[in-house]
Amino acid sequence: MKNLIRTCGIGLLAFMGILSSCSDEDYQSPDDLSVNSSVVHKEVPDFVATLSPQQRENLEKTGEIFLPEQRKDSWNDIIAEDVPTRWGVFNSPFKTQTRAAGIWGSYPAQYWTMIRLKTATLDSRLRDAINAAVDEIETNTNVRFYNSQNDPKYYEPGHIEYPNVYICYSDGNNEGSGSFGLVGGEQQIRVPAEFADRNLYTDEEVVGFLMHALCNAAGMFNEQQRKDRDSYVDIYLNNVKSGCTFQFAKQDKNYTMLGNFDYNSITLASSQAYSKNGYNTITKKGGGLIARNYHLSALDKSFLNNFYLPYIARTDLWIKLDKVVFYNDRILTESERLQLQRQMNEQRGLYGEPPASGDIQRQPW
Repeated sequence: MKNLIRTCGIGLLAFMGILSSCSDEDYQSPDDLSVNSSVVHKEVPDFVATLSPQQRENLEKTGEIFLPEQRKDSWNDIIAEDVPTRWGVFNSPFKTQTRAAGIWGSYPAQYWTMIRLKTATLDSRLRDAINAAVDEIETNTNVRFYNSQNDPKYYEPGHIEYPNVYICYSDGNNEGSGSFGLVGGEQQIRVPAEFADRNLYTDEEVVGFLMHALCNAAGMFNEQQRKDRDSYVDIYLNNVKSGCTFQFAKQDKNYTMLGNFDYNSITLASSQAYSKNGYNTITKKGGGLIARNYHLSALDKSFLNNFYLPYIARTDLWIKLDKVVFYNDRILTESERLQLQRQMNEQRGLYGEPPASGDIQRQPW
């Protein structure tokens, strides 16, 4: 199914963001957006996931975003004893091992424990859409989000920048932008300010756009980047905008692929996505058109559930799992969930049940 960036390493030690900083000054008041009932509904913009500087360098030199030596298998590692799950990381920034398996490099991406999410000052419609996107992902998968809005920027001692997915308005570029996996520091998802205008985009389109971005941030490549995609789709790179060809670049090294090609994936490009001339950029084999998907497919859900556990944010070192834990396309029984939770805590010398007083009640964004 999906290709997933799976890395382990010292992603927290990478201080540069994927894109330039986007501060609250980038906020565009909805009062500045002309709301005209006569405006024709616009095609929802394409989400563009970007590469880190190290990934771009690898691509330019070798044609691959990850080098063969950037692999390190560490499936047997567990969450460090000194790191609360609220950090959204598997290990202390002073250590090099994580629970995730995959690529090893100087500027790696990796899984999150919980995706740390914060926003710039956004229109209320965008905030509602973010909460709806988070809710759909959390309801259907093991992925969990932590509201890091009021957290400090750096971990002390060490002055190490916390990783965060930071949602803000774009700076004039119509496309959104973001990153694959956890790359360290602030990694931005830029959304068009026009999303605040209900006459231009439906709620479903805005929420779907954000879910695509958050799935990429969780580590998923786009469906059309699968190494076997040529058996299912035809790509027309001559019609693709400059700077967007990577969205169709096959990943045939250092990837994870589960299940069959998924025409229903929220990450799959629609037939005219990234088009520079209005012609198709991707079609099904035989010429069939591909519609834009706005919800997680069954295979999207299954894929994410293979690589995440539904942690509840806490103020202490106890591990607590949410009531619903997906495993092998089924939900663990209550006794199975508690047994898994107990085993994980006993590995760090904690016995019994996590005290309810340690739970963090997440506030909406």
